[in-house]
This record gives sequence, structure tokens and C-alpha cells, in this order.
Amino acid sequence: MNIFDKRITRQRFLQGMALAAGSAALAGCGGGSGSSSNEITFMNWEQTEGTPLGDVLKAFEKKTGMKVTIQPAPEGDAYDTKMRTVLSSGTPPDVFRINDDFVRGFSNDGALLDLSKYMKNLDTDQFIKPSFNFPEQPDGSHTAWVVGIEPRLIFYNVDMFKEAGVAPPPTEWTSENWTWDDFLNTAKQLTVKDDQWGGLIYYDTGYEQTFSVNNGDEPGIYSEDGKDFTLASPKGAEAVQWATDLTCVHGVQPPWSQLQQELIDQQLFTQGKVAMIFGTFGIVPYLAETIKDFTWDVAPPPAKVHQNTEASVIVFASGTDSENPERAWKLLNFLSSEEAGKILAKGRAFNPINKEASKLIEPTDQPPAHINLFAEAADYLTAPNQTNATNEARDLYRPALDKVYNCEASAQDVLNSVKPRVEELLAGKM
Repeated sequence: MNIFDKRITRQRFLQGMALAAGSAALAGCGGGSGSSSNEITFMNWEQTEGTPLGDVLKAFEKKTGMKVTIQPAPEGDAYDTKMRTVLSSGTPPDVFRINDDFVRGFSNDGALLDLSKYMKNLDTDQFIKPSFNFPEQPDGSHTAWVVGIEPRLIFYNVDMFKEAGVAPPPTEWTSENWTWDDFLNTAKQLTVKDDQWGGLIYYDTGYEQTFSVNNGDEPGIYSEDGKDFTLASPKGAEAVQWATDLTCVHGVQPPWSQLQQELIDQQLFTQGKVAMIFGTFGIVPYLAETIKDFTWDVAPPPAKVHQNTEASVIVFASGTDSENPERAWKLLNFLSSEEAGKILAKGRAFNPINKEASKLIEPTDQPPAHINLFAEAADYLTAPNQTNATNEARDLYRPALDKVYNCEASAQDVLNSVKPRVEELLAGKM
């Protein structure tokens, strides 16, 4: 996974670095619970104390009388390494954050607790689909738990639109005057050569699924059975090319060579260098804290055949070897409850997976004025189909796309060239 594949906010990044520094000595140790009769061990890849999630854990403690012990852990790839270590040790924390890329692989290895037996009397209609169903495996097991989602929308600089005399994007989920052509025309009007760009789409890798599906490539990146690399289909390649041509043909998007550092999309937006960016709900806290000199808002992605969007999923799990599976389930179930969701929604951390709680994400006197569009996104979601080698496939095709982004080759040619190797990976032949 290259550095552009896992998007985190600058605030989270800085918090994570501080946390990693304090827990470096523990990073290679086992994460065994060894807990008392009312204790639940919990591991997350970002700081929990003082966050909406931390408030949810305190509410759980008050409600149940149980004690949630947070185990320190590093950020990023170091967290993934530690997670593998504690899972292989046979004494993992009762509940831990897991990268969604790894759910299928760890499930195939039998490392994650199947939660389906606890769900028999659970009303799953209370949850946002299809994101809630993401951890469901082909054999019917449910090996992880989605707590929330971070839908992707278009973030835009309201003041730039006003200064240029350009009509703003829609304030509701509609394609009226908001198609791919409309986006391009708007970006052209907002671009000032050598000063600012109109838009930035291809930096957030979630555009692959969103824009390919919206172009009529129904499955998106991978086929439903996880065996075909459908991003290489004509419609998928056309979507990649469209996003790239914003730079290579139209000059309304920053060149790829200028985007080779983490969080650069957010930095360019906060600096007033880009008028519109495609990003997740997760960047709202950073933008709200950082932007002081202009007004900003959000709008749905532009439409073509469809008008959907992908959401990053906030996923937790328990290990097959967990010492306290019943306690783990109690905490996981609470994290997805309406009670917990109300806390998360109020904190504007991410969309809670609970539908009723998600509706509480409403406008305040602070931007974005149309934050409710994140909640409405629940009705327009698309999600990449799972495969047995998603991370490995990305490591193969995303670096190859650099030739496209650098205007050196067509999307169709590059995707066709890597398709056989990607599909060998998906079939477990490499």
C-alpha cells in the first residue's frame, strides 16, 4: 500500500505520531487481554481519549459497569504490523480496529471471530447498507463490525465561486446542473493560471470506485465474485481517463508531480489553491479547525449514468482466540447502537452506521452548511467488492497508473497491461 492509499486527516496524523512515540516500546509486544471479569481490552490506530469515540466508550462503561482498557498502539503501517503480531500471538485485544483491506484475508485465515451467532435476533435494518454488510464473507460468516462510514463528497470554496461569479454546486443530492460536464465547466471558470486550480479529483483513491460506477461500470473496481479486475473495462478506464484529463487535457487540476506528499489535497484547499476537492467526511474536523479566512461547503459528486459515492468504513473486530468473545460482542453491539451513534453524530467524527443516529448530522452555525449531505449519502453508496487479494492488487495497479496521471499513457492501455497479473493475484496464482 503506497502512502496515498490510506487517507487520514492532518489532525489524526499528528495525534497518531504522538501516540506512537509513547507506545513504541509496546509495538512489538503481544496484545493479550489477561483482563479481569469486567474488563474489555480495546486497540485503535488513533487517539481515543478526548474524541467522540472516547466519549462512546465512557458511555458504555457507565451503562454496563465494565471497564474498557485502551491499549496503546502506533499509527499507519506500524499499527497493521502490531495487529498481525497480536493476532498471531493468540492473545489479541478483545476489540481492535482493523484495516478494511485485511478483513477478507484474515477471515480466510480463520483469525477473526464470527459474529453471526450473536446477530440472530438483531434487527439489521437499523443499519446503513451496503456498508454494514461489508464484513459478511462468502460462507455467511460476519467477521468484523462496521461502526461508521466516511462518505466522500465534493468540498468547495464558497468565496471562490462568488468572486468568479460562478453558480455553486447543488445543495441537495441531485444531478441537475451537476454532471461531469458541469463539473469540468465549473472547474475551468475557477482556474487561474499559475495561481489556482478549479478541482482535484484523482488524489483521493476513492474516486476509482465512485467515478467508474457513476460512469456505468456497475461493479466498480472488482467483479461481484472478486475475481475480475473490472476497473479495466472500457467504462472503468474511461472514468480514470476523465479524472486524469482534468490535468492532462484541460489544465484545471494540479499535475500529479505536485501531489507527491501526504495530505497535500487538504493543504492546497485550505491555502485557497484549489476550489474543489473530492474527499471523505473524515477531513471535516481538520478543515473546520484550519480554515479561518474563507467559507467552504460540500456538494454531492457530479453525476453521469449514476450519482453514487464510496464511503470509507470504520471497522472493528475481535479475534478467534479472544479470551472474552461475549464481552467483545457487547461492546461492538453498543458501538453501532443509536445511543452511541448520537454521540458520534454530535461530535461530527463520522457517520454512525445506525440510520437514526446518522440523521442527527445536521447543519450548525459552523461550516459546512450542508453537512447533512453526508447523512443523505447513505442512500447513494457504492462499495468495492471484496477480493482475496485487494491490498496486493492495489500495490500492483496503482503504481502503474502513475504513467496515466503523468500524461504518459492512456488509462485503457495501462489498465489492460496490468489486468492479467491483477487477476492472477485475485485467483491466488501469484
